[in-house]
Amino acid sequence: MTDPTAQDLLDSIFRLATELVRGKRVSLLLREENSTDFVIARAIGLAEDVKREARVHEGEGVAGRVAATRQAILVGGRSDGPPPPEADGRRYRSDSYMVVPIVIDGEARGILNVAERADGLPFEQADLETLQFLASHIGACLVQREQGEALERLAETDPVTWLFNRRHFDRRLESEVNRATRSDVLIALLMIDVDRFKSYNDRFGHRVGDLVLRAVAGAIGEALRPYDVSARYGGDEFAVILPESDTEVGTRVALRILDRVARVALPEALAAAGESIGLSIGIATFPRPAADAVALVEAADAAMYGAKQAGGGIRVWEHSLAQGPHGRVNGRPAPLPHAPYLAEPARLARPELQALVPPALAAEHNAVVVGREGSILTVALPEPDAAAMDAISRATGLAIYPVYSNAADLAAARKRLGA
Repeated sequence: MTDPTAQDLLDSIFRLATELVRGKRVSLLLREENSTDFVIARAIGLAEDVKREARVHEGEGVAGRVAATRQAILVGGRSDGPPPPEADGRRYRSDSYMVVPIVIDGEARGILNVAERADGLPFEQADLETLQFLASHIGACLVQREQGEALERLAETDPVTWLFNRRHFDRRLESEVNRATRSDVLIALLMIDVDRFKSYNDRFGHRVGDLVLRAVAGAIGEALRPYDVSARYGGDEFAVILPESDTEVGTRVALRILDRVARVALPEALAAAGESIGLSIGIATFPRPAADAVALVEAADAAMYGAKQAGGGIRVWEHSLAQGPHGRVNGRPAPLPHAPYLAEPARLARPELQALVPPALAAEHNAVVVGREGSILTVALPEPDAAAMDAISRATGLAIYPVYSNAADLAAARKRLGA
């Protein structure tokens, strides 16, 4: 979040510049982050489409050359000679104009353009000196703003992993929940716990523990999309916010995280001891089944602990098998969606999938395996059955995603498959 004091000063100085030099068209361009281009940050007297689309490349056109040379330009009128052409070959539209660089530590960070004096007279050297004075103050405001942003980033960054910390996560999650409510979209939350982390700390020391956390943080970063938000939630627990995502997207991201973690370079002590890094990942979504940010964290956390009890991997919040997380919508208890229903399990089930579950266990619960993706097993059951899911998860070492189907159809599918 930008320092409001620096922003207010910047606005005030820009307004003052327009008044003191009496320009009809005034624009402040600032260097774009991670680029050498400049874009319009503030402007008066320019069309809206120009404000949105204008982009100045360093070294090109009048403003671009001012940025490259860090030397101001004053054109008092046609008597000074024809103005230099712009980058696309057009000439500068005004007879009289000033272009001043905003320089910080020897680098052009902004450009002030003023064209057409309100009284119709050409700009003079005194006008240029006024604009240069104001440009120096704008530079000071930019420094203050950047320092404020840097301090805020530092205050919201975990010093071990360099991910966002719990403070930033709480603020962002609330913001994303509000946005999802307005836009009527889902967001998914991943809660991630490092398996056996306490053992690593106890056996190999906290330095190795920190290396494990950094390795996991790096793997999470590689697996995410640019707009996803990852944070160290606390201890050995991480959280990932996935905007505009359902459990299917959340599962794909979780699988990518597991894949990246499986390929990270282990700390020397862990590698020598034949250890590996495992994760337990819980997934939940808002606004279904969770009705607010607190309920979303509770649901994803519950799913994560379920995955941990099953030996690691991924578990989606099984809203159909529980009372659901706490939360209300418009003052009423949040409604829970129906469980996924599979009309024709025989179309997806294959004999080799049935071999993943002990036959006696599958027969006991009339279960048919209809899919596997990584460490997630999709199992069709005749009705919600928490005991069946836990038993199958323990027997297979995989996280279970349940779907439901007619009991007779499941029995027919099992008979056809010889299970």
